[in-house]
Amino acid sequence: MIFVKSFKGYEDKLHEIDAALNAWVKANQVEAVDIKTVLSHETGSRAGTGDLIYTLLYRAENPVD
Repeated sequence: MIFVKSFKGYEDKLHEIDAALNAWVKANQVEAVDIKTVLSHETGSRAGTGDLIYTLLYRAENPVD
């Protein structure tokens, strides 16, 4: 069955969100089917950076937390 898992990070810290996603896939031994990304910017943000959301579609017997 196909399930969804989301990961959120900052666009200027790609290595952190990539590492978290890769570690989760490896630890849970799921098959990644697809990954979608969305970049969100807040107008006038003090941080000057946007949120990056990865949506991972994965195949597994049951959903994994």
